[in-house]
Amino acid sequence: MSIHRAIPQIKENYLVVLIDVDTGHNADVVKQYGNPVRFGLPVLVVLDSDGKQLATQDTGQLEQGDHHDPAKVIAFLEKRKKSKATEKKQ
Repeated sequence: MSIHRAIPQIKENYLVVLIDVDTGHNADVVKQYGNPVRFGLPVLVVLDSDGKQLATQDTGQLEQGDHHDPAKVIAFLEKRKKSKATEKKQ
């Protein structure tokens, strides 16, 4: 499966925000989320709907060969996804 085939599923369940943090850009955002660029770039930071940081991941671990593996990306995100029942309790 191409990562492009996973995009609709990702967009349906997540708000994707790309932030340029290379060469000091957006240093305040980098600091706010605990310097996730220490893992390298690109890096994935997952927040819940309240903005609480749930996970930070070096995307190299989500790759297969020279590209991101859609199954690994989806599995990573699904592990951090709140269930509807959990959201209702809060």
